[in-house]
Amino acid sequence: MRPLLLEFSHDEKCWDVDDQFMFGPDLLVAPVLEQGADGRTVYLPGGPKWTDAWTGASVPGGTVVTADAPVERIPVFLRDGAQIDIGVFTNQD
Repeated sequence: MRPLLLEFSHDEKCWDVDDQFMFGPDLLVAPVLEQGADGRTVYLPGGPKWTDAWTGASVPGGTVVTADAPVERIPVFLRDGAQIDIGVFTNQD
């Protein structure tokens, strides 16, 4: 785990983001820090293309998005086509 500014030092907007982090080289995690919130804004650093791990929606870097965040999931974005099987974590059988 590391702050965005270490991975994206070229993107000055990352210098001020203190509530998101990179988990490994390809996962951007944006935890919900407000009680009762069901979404949050997320800054996606410039350079790579990002994919919402839950919806599959692609977003260009250097943008701010509003991510849905119901209590059972945390906003996670994948860098440049990385893949993760999020369904493994949501299967309650």
